Amino acid sequence: MVELDNYLDGEVAAAVRVQLEHHLAHCKICTVLVDSTRKTLKIVTENGLFDLPREAFEPIAEEIMARIRTKEK
Repeated sequence: MVELDNYLDGEVAAAVRVQLEHHLAHCKICTVLVDSTRKTLKIVTENGLFDLPREAFEPIAEEIMARIRTKEK
């Protein structure tokens, strides 16, 4: 996932980029995931409508991470 984050930021090593793009050329599920993530990031970062104060953001983020950790087990 770290490499995917770096890929979306355009900061991934060339060899990793080639591997990811090769995989994406053959995997529709991952292509949809990358496209959806890219679009979501664009909406959130360019719009400004999602600016939350830290005291509102932290409990939401903690709940999301707790649910992710539960599903990973």
